[in-house]
Amino acid sequence: MKSIHKILRGLLAVSLAIVPLCSCASQTESAEPVIADGLPGFTVEGETDLSGNFYLSFPYTRDLIMLDGKGKIVWSKHEDSSVPSGLGSFWDFKKHEVDGEIYYSYHDETGTYDNYGLMGYSPGERVILDKDFQEIKRITFEASDIVEQGAPLDGHDFLMIDLDHYILSGYIKDTVYNIPGYEDGTKVIFSYLQEVKDGQVVWDFNSTDYPELYGLTTIASESMIGADDFANQLTDGPDYIHFNSMRIADDGSLVCSFRHIHSILGLDRTTDRDQILWTLSGPRDEFGLSEWQKSSGQHYAAIDGDYITLFDNGNGSASSRVVSYRIDPAAKTLEAFRSYSLGNKYSEACGSAQHLYDEVYVIGWGASIRDADCMTVCDFSTGETLMTVALDDPQSPTYRCVYYD
Repeated sequence: MKSIHKILRGLLAVSLAIVPLCSCASQTESAEPVIADGLPGFTVEGETDLSGNFYLSFPYTRDLIMLDGKGKIVWSKHEDSSVPSGLGSFWDFKKHEVDGEIYYSYHDETGTYDNYGLMGYSPGERVILDKDFQEIKRITFEASDIVEQGAPLDGHDFLMIDLDHYILSGYIKDTVYNIPGYEDGTKVIFSYLQEVKDGQVVWDFNSTDYPELYGLTTIASESMIGADDFANQLTDGPDYIHFNSMRIADDGSLVCSFRHIHSILGLDRTTDRDQILWTLSGPRDEFGLSEWQKSSGQHYAAIDGDYITLFDNGNGSASSRVVSYRIDPAAKTLEAFRSYSLGNKYSEACGSAQHLYDEVYVIGWGASIRDADCMTVCDFSTGETLMTVALDDPQSPTYRCVYYD
């Protein structure tokens, strides 16, 4: 079965600083679909029997799209923007369920904050929507020793435990004095995570507190050039670690993906020091992974039952895949490993991989290099592609394509 949506881009550009053009409306999932004017055009081939929805977000445009299991639009939002491409987009569209109530959220890169010249940094605010897609609050950083009140968040990820309890992520540029060979000081862009409950910071993580991480930065693709420029010759501050996802494990620890060190870190949320519990993959891998088992420039490390499943961009080999690790964190041993080949497909950055059931996965292709596919639902047990979403304009990639029941 094949269904096609072709939606022309909006032609009217309205400055965000004056009156943004917003095409959206209040809509519940069971009501009539909301199809905003100006959405990127796309084509859907195939369908699934899934009862939930796919959530698509874009790193270069102000678009959000929710599709049902057949690939039809359920709800969407579009705003035109006159700020430079990639500096005013919507990231990380997702669904939250708290105490039986449904909420949605997305990251609004407002275009009003300094992004340090990084296309991979989207400073802005987390927007929380109620079940009818009405905005109910916007979230920025709370004051701490690291950031001022109201400092912008990054758009890579956000965890909502309840309406007043969440974990935030951001990038901060500062001068540090703990890099070997640069004791007189050098600028870096570091990862900062902050857990907030009832308006108070109850935990945070600053990657520069762990100087052993500086030496793990490895250039594996063109987009990473300058990430290890601690001399500040190519950049005004290297994005040496590049956080991109986090999940809470069953033991309460935080499982985080850091792209530029090609590693997944387990972080202890009960302490303000010695927070790194373990390191999976990358140059400092503690689980005995072979080079083939290691990820390269990965995104979206998710808790998948007993496994950690991630989208391995494969920057080192220019070939992307889905990989899963079952680890014993205490013994630091690898108990099982799964790898699913994606043929000739390659995503240079962004992307996501999510295990749905059996060997069926939904894959968000991010910055796909070789075709215009932005999302695939694949049954790896048979090799069958159940559904594919392809963009009319492959130069406008997705950030993530994820599924929620």
